[in-house]
Amino acid sequence: MLLKSSLSPFLWSKKYVTAWMDTMGTGIFMMEGTASADGKTITLKGSHPEPGGGRMSHRAVWKIVDNNTQTFDMYGTHHGGKEMKVLEITYTRKS
Repeated sequence: MLLKSSLSPFLWSKKYVTAWMDTMGTGIFMMEGTASADGKTITLKGSHPEPGGGRMSHRAVWKIVDNNTQTFDMYGTHHGGKEMKVLEITYTRKS
């Protein structure tokens, strides 16, 4: 879930903060970012420790396509390698 932070430093900086957790691991990682000028795209960045050492960097792009559709794409970089898409979700409002 993507929420605009109510924490004071983020409120004035107009940043967005999200916490990611899933059933594939035990960690929680944070990402933060900003919205595009039109407010329809939020780009977030963050990183977390990887098992066995090193860090994985993440970039997430949340787009409002129209009144009924949103997309969420996540990209990852392992051990400083090439960025690759690791997740793609399309949200569609039911009629």
